[in-house]
Amino acid sequence: MNETIKLLLICLAALVASLAVVILVFVSVIHIKSAAARRKVEGYGRPSEKKIDSLLKKAFGENAVLTGIYLPYIKLNYDKQAEIDHIVVLRSGIYVIEVKSHNGRIHNPNEHDWLQIYNDKKLKFYNPLRQNNTHVRIINDILKSEGQYNVPLYNIVVFTSNKVSFTNSYENLIKTDQLVTYIRRHGKKNALSTAQTARIRAIIKRHAIRDPKVMRRHKNEMRKYKL
Repeated sequence: MNETIKLLLICLAALVASLAVVILVFVSVIHIKSAAARRKVEGYGRPSEKKIDSLLKKAFGENAVLTGIYLPYIKLNYDKQAEIDHIVVLRSGIYVIEVKSHNGRIHNPNEHDWLQIYNDKKLKFYNPLRQNNTHVRIINDILKSEGQYNVPLYNIVVFTSNKVSFTNSYENLIKTDQLVTYIRRHGKKNALSTAQTARIRAIIKRHAIRDPKVMRRHKNEMRKYKL
């Protein structure tokens, strides 16, 4: 009798283990599908960022453009980092650019979150104007820590898709074909000297995080937030 019970318990344990594996695989597949669907709705970010990088360097020169820079929150004792898509350092000012590749209709009130609707799918995402305003503050704090005060900084969010529209317009929310003209028309003429722009680029590069582990951890945290 005891042997029979033992055999039944072993079989039951094996069945439970098999079910656990099946559930784990099922959940993983759902997660992968949802991640893939989200990427399709959002668009693909890296090619868009490369496109903007090429556009900026062609218009303003390679030395003026910093791309994919990780900078620390110095007010948080360097415990957190932010990835900044593009920084353009010109005599007219510093242009901080966030690139988005979302498609569809964007409901974009002046609130914490925006809502994207594409092919009957809805996706909530953090207001990129607010996101990039944080990036502007991070850069400003770094510059102040190095004795650079009253540097004009500009928050720009650019959407690269031709299949995107917005419910609300903002001066600094633009599309790819508007970017170069926007930068050239804004800012203060000769607000910075050539020496200052060189010094600012050097400061940003000096504070940039290059540790692959830190960069990978940041990307993983952002991926978890998105999914």
